[in-house]
Amino acid sequence: MRDSDFVRRIIAILTEAQEVHDILKADPSRGEEVLSGTMRSLLNEVLPTVTLPARSTPEELSEALSLQIGPVFERITGVFSMLFVSLAEIHDAGHTEVSSAQMLQDLALRADELWPGDESE
Repeated sequence: MRDSDFVRRIIAILTEAQEVHDILKADPSRGEEVLSGTMRSLLNEVLPTVTLPARSTPEELSEALSLQIGPVFERITGVFSMLFVSLAEIHDAGHTEVSSAQMLQDLALRADELWPGDESE
């Protein structure tokens, strides 16, 4: 998945989280009905098929899992962190005329320019 596409998927998760927050703030009883599985969908797409060695100790299994799926979680964490910092910079600069939703939309529209890498995993 290209870096810019990956960023757009994370932005969609953040945008959906805001929508869910607003729904639950208005009506807390709607809990389970508003969860869509967007994060699960992303994980299903980007997680590799895991190969575990037969007759492994728990430590060996842990190491194998860490090596195989660790990079995906590092990438997810990196993108969430970068988006948080981008939103925090706008907030800290006092730009109250720009909402977080607008900032995320701008980042999504400029994703190809900002993250030109073509990493496929």
